[in-house]
Amino acid sequence: FAVVCMMPWLVLSFWLFMVTYLQHHSDDGKLYTDDTWTFTRGAFETVDRDYGTWVNRMTHHMMDGHVVHHLFFNKVPHYRLEEATSALQKGLEEEGVSHIYKKIDTFDFTQEIVKQFDDNWFFIDEKQ
Repeated sequence: FAVVCMMPWLVLSFWLFMVTYLQHHSDDGKLYTDDTWTFTRGAFETVDRDYGTWVNRMTHHMMDGHVVHHLFFNKVPHYRLEEATSALQKGLEEEGVSHIYKKIDTFDFTQEIVKQFDDNWFFIDEKQ
């Protein structure tokens, strides 16, 4: 029972937790107050994480198309995330605001989750 049921469940649970945590945490992430938070500002605090070609393809680009998911969650289907992310990057570059978009190569995701737990478990107040 433990090997057949529990091990796959633990692996899947770890994967889902890790991916979700890393998409919403980065070294320069901010926590906003009710007065300063907006939907768009919050969406651009999420992170596109590149896990490598095969992982990105197997997961329908849900990790490297995460910012688009937050901006257009009810308009862009998962099979268009890669195309929409490219269009977003191009549009931000044309407007001169590409710095608000974050994409981080995360090929060694186990090391990255340990680093984020160690360095960024809690956000720092934006006023500091």
